[in-house]
Parts: sequence; structure tokens; C-alpha cells
Amino acid sequence: MTNFSQIKEALKYIDEHLNEAITLEMLSGKFFLSPFYFHRTFSAVVGKSLAAYIRDRRIFYACEQLCNTEKNILDIALDCGFHSPQSFSRVFRAIQGMTPKEYRARGCQPVIASADELIIKFTNRLKGGIYLNPNIIKRDALIIAGAHGDDSKTGDVWKAFGTLCNEKPLRNALSASGYEIRVCEGNQCTVYVGYAVSGKEGIDSAYSVFELPASKYASFDVYVSNGYESENNAMDEWLKTNTKGYSERLLNGNAHYCVEYYDERFNGNEADSIVEIWVPVEKL
Repeated sequence: MTNFSQIKEALKYIDEHLNEAITLEMLSGKFFLSPFYFHRTFSAVVGKSLAAYIRDRRIFYACEQLCNTEKNILDIALDCGFHSPQSFSRVFRAIQGMTPKEYRARGCQPVIASADELIIKFTNRLKGGIYLNPNIIKRDALIIAGAHGDDSKTGDVWKAFGTLCNEKPLRNALSASGYEIRVCEGNQCTVYVGYAVSGKEGIDSAYSVFELPASKYASFDVYVSNGYESENNAMDEWLKTNTKGYSERLLNGNAHYCVEYYDERFNGNEADSIVEIWVPVEKL
């Protein structure tokens, strides 16, 4: 899923099939994507998981029927994909803070945004090319073998790494996904680039080795062609304003760092090229 038109189609499909079982596997298959990638992208754009979105959407439409029809509560529950009035009432109360009967008695008039309106809202969540609602992920410690240098010369560092790989190939690289780690302490910023490897043994001494600690990260998806240079301000804003209590986690307690992760979704400056940026976070 590389653009908002596909997400809009997914939202429309959900609205049209709320009384049916909608699974991640089925919906991702409609877009010929893996369930993992579909869910990751859907969550990044919409701001919540697929299951949570479907649940909330079913309740919104139930609210509309409660206020604008004479249907009994059981029929409304079934129309909105719930299998029993008990489960419907439990979820309804958790979201609306009252029972369906109480909601109907109040005569509320819910406003339900269409898929077209929602996609405009989600588009506004983009700043440049970065989504402002990151996924929170956990990663184990990694050993990165590659090259390093001044972060103002990142392109040269990547070239040096490419040359080194051609001359002395890494035999224990875990994958062809690339890592770019930027470490800043005071006024000194260093960039490390390379591949994750299974261990230090057998690595030629020409390679730089950087040990990335286990951490929890806020993982931002960045569309490179839409403003790759805008990501720093957007991430700083998220760190200051997120409501989940996350703050930046420093390396060894004193150095700022972040990780750029280049997997198969990265394709240079093409329109659908994505790079993940991981900001280490913790709750104090």
C-alpha cells in the first residue's frame, strides 16, 4: 500500500461490509500485500490498528441507526457485525460511556465522516513525507558492520561501505537491509552505515563495528520523495507532544542517536520509496 487512494479503498470496503467478518488476511489480500506490511501501513496512516478502526466504525454506524431508525437493538447489533446484544452493549459502553438504550434516549445526532473526508484528515497528518503517528517497536541488540565518518559526509560514508563490501564481502550479514545510525554528542555527530551481522568473529578489520543496544523505538515511515529533509522537526514535535509518555532515550545516557532502516521498500527517490526512522524512546 503505497498511496492514500489504496487506503481510501480499504476504508470504503470496511464501511460497505461492516456486518461481515473482516480479517487482516482477507483485506491485505485484496491489495496483494503481506498482512504485516498492510497492517503496519494502515496503522501508520489511520493512527490505530485495523481491529480498533473496524470496532470504532461499527459503533459509529450503530449510533446513527440508534438515532435515526426504529430498529431494535439486536437488529442494529447484527447489522454492525456484532454476534450478540451483550457483546454489542459491552463494546458500545466502553466507547460511548453509556448503553445503546441510554444513547438512543438522549437523541444524539452523530456525524460520520466518509472515507473521502477521512483520507483528507489522514493526509493532514503528514508533514513533508513523514507520518506523525509512529509505531512503537522493540528491537534486540544488533551488531552493525560497515563504515563510519562525519555525518555531514554521509554519502561518502555509504560509498566507502559499498567499496569495502565489493573488496571484502561480509560473510555473516543477516540480510541486505541497510542501517544508518547517527550519533550526536555535543557538537560532534558521527554516522555509522552498514549491515547487521551475526557476530564480530571473522569480520575484516577494515570494517567499523557499531553495537546498537536493545531498545524500544518510535518507528516513523518516511516517503523519501515527499520531503525527506523535514523529518527532524516532525519527530521532535512528536517527542514533545505525544500523549503516551514517551521521551527520547539517550545512548549510554549522554548521546542522542537515531536509526535509519533501509529494507526492500526503499527504492532511491522513487515516489513509493520508504525508509523507516527509529527514534529510541523510554517512559520515565
